[in-house]
Amino acid sequence: MEGRVPPAAAEATDDPPPPPPQPLSSDDTKETYIVQIPRDQIYRVPPPAHAKIVERYRNPSRQREGCGGKCGLWIVVALISLAAIVGIGVAIVHMFFSSSKTPEFSVTKVLVKNPPTSHAKHTHLTYEISLQAGNPNERMGISYEYGGKASLSFKKKKIGGGEYPSLSQEAKDSTLVRIHLAGSNGALPSEIEKSMKDTKSKTPVSLSLTIDVPVKLKSFITKSLELTVTCDFKVSKLASGAKILSQKCDAKF
Repeated sequence: MEGRVPPAAAEATDDPPPPPPQPLSSDDTKETYIVQIPRDQIYRVPPPAHAKIVERYRNPSRQREGCGGKCGLWIVVALISLAAIVGIGVAIVHMFFSSSKTPEFSVTKVLVKNPPTSHAKHTHLTYEISLQAGNPNERMGISYEYGGKASLSFKKKKIGGGEYPSLSQEAKDSTLVRIHLAGSNGALPSEIEKSMKDTKSKTPVSLSLTIDVPVKLKSFITKSLELTVTCDFKVSKLASGAKILSQKCDAKF
């Protein structure tokens, strides 16, 4: 029988295991270690704001989309506000001028100059009509512009015409206006001619005065309008000493 082979000699020659580590003493745990790192390997942690900047540059389209939405909203709000302001201003102006009062007129005197006579029927007949024009508005002036026209009629037939003088009135102002109307060409109505010649006539004459004149209403802003005035009045006669018996004047813009 074969005998058992003893363990190899190499096993006997192995190094013995190292002894277990000794526990650290309390003095060793308090030791301070200094670690030196090359300067070119020292890094600084950037602040959080830098991360937001980087993110903004990474996603420019998203940033533009967000700005576009907000900017569009602000534009809409601004336009609505502007429209509201303009609308309020227009409403105030409309209310202000719609509440304005038309001028007030009254005929105070009628005078016929150069009336026709039996010896000279073709004379330069002129009608001088005096009006009292008043501005009843408390906070608005009225300016009568150039280009105003006036005409005098008898039974709807024009017997004289001329210009309405330009003038300006302050609020609550009253002005005496004289209108000179040249007699129309052609024969005068018999009633008119008789009233001019007969100083003792007691037959009244009904006449109509029409005025069309551009005006400007002046306050914090100015508004241009066309004013039409119609005065229907009755005079005792057209000779000297004529008196106004009755009248009615209407004015409208």
